[in-house]
Amino acid sequence: MSNTKKANWLPLFITNFLGVLNDNYLKYLVFFISTTWMMKEKESIVIMLASALFVIPYIAFSPIAGKLARDHSKAKIIQRAKLFEIPIMAIASLGFIMQSVTITMFGIFLMGLQSCLFSPAKYGIIRDIGGKEGIPFGTGAMEMLTFMGVLIGTYIAGVTSDISLIESLTGYRTIIVCCALLFFAVLGWLLSLKIAPKETVPDDEENTTLNPILFLIRSYKWSRQIKGLNIVIIGLATFWAIGSLLQMNITVHCRNVLNLSDTATSTIMALVAIGIGLGCYITGVISNKQLKMYLVPIGGIGMLVCVSYIFVFNPSTVLFTILIVLTAFFAGIFKIPLNAFIQNKVEGRKLGLILAYNNLMLFTFILLSAGIFGLVETYANSLMVFGAVAAITIVITIVAFLRIPGAGKVKA
Repeated sequence: MSNTKKANWLPLFITNFLGVLNDNYLKYLVFFISTTWMMKEKESIVIMLASALFVIPYIAFSPIAGKLARDHSKAKIIQRAKLFEIPIMAIASLGFIMQSVTITMFGIFLMGLQSCLFSPAKYGIIRDIGGKEGIPFGTGAMEMLTFMGVLIGTYIAGVTSDISLIESLTGYRTIIVCCALLFFAVLGWLLSLKIAPKETVPDDEENTTLNPILFLIRSYKWSRQIKGLNIVIIGLATFWAIGSLLQMNITVHCRNVLNLSDTATSTIMALVAIGIGLGCYITGVISNKQLKMYLVPIGGIGMLVCVSYIFVFNPSTVLFTILIVLTAFFAGIFKIPLNAFIQNKVEGRKLGLILAYNNLMLFTFILLSAGIFGLVETYANSLMVFGAVAAITIVITIVAFLRIPGAGKVKA
């Protein structure tokens, strides 16, 4: 990869990082602070509603996002989406100043909508910046920075909550929080203006349904033309379902089984984010400009071994932490070749639509994972949730090994 191409990555990488950081900072501020404005028994409702309001736009508006990425300049979509982030954070800030759950929830919904609309563009532009040979590196680095953004955004929201930054309607600390949200948004927009890849010509001739169900059916049928593509998308959706299950279950398990404080629990969550980020980055680097799909079952087997050990032996805190971080690391190895496969195999402007199809699938799976978690945790315990994760992992690993081209064969 040339030095020029390496330099061209930076605006995209930093723009994406700041966006993810700001999204998670806002979301977890709502989790930690907005819940204090309600009666204790309504806290879980606020958290559930905030999570749902972020996910719903991906299910309802992914077809529109895909059409935008196909019909228009992806760089301009990213820049306008980042500009839109500024008034969104202003609305959310107003909610914190007024201590209004309704306004902060509206901010969460708008944030989910903004993230949905530019997601296909920001991932679709990777190939435009680095070419096909840059896909593994670009995808790996993007995912690493995404999870680091999640980590830092979550952490500073927790610190904000612990030191009680929101003390009054007009307190200076409230203003600091609002300024931070707006600062990250403005900086992200300014950096997005530096994104200037050589894009393919937009294609606005093909009719695309905006009905999510019809879009899903048509996308599935079209994807059958590329061997293994639907299985790859199902694999990615399953990855996010597993991640969602683990995220919810780690909190419950650490509190109820390991008897850890919230600070200790958040530390483990931070280590998990680092683990998956390292797995993503290292996989992108060792792929060396090639699709190495045999890494998918290797990642799946690694996840399976670690989660199964937790399920069977219920280890103490130190060993649990090591195993769950290793699970995250192998999850990164599992994920990146699947992302790179889509970027490599789907040609031209169709890529934006397929990335939107992928978003629609993965957020549907995330909603399903919430149902699985609720049932298993309610009628059994957190260890059984780890057992459910192990069962899901072994199924998707076997399917990937048998059905994804190149997954069962190591190539130099």
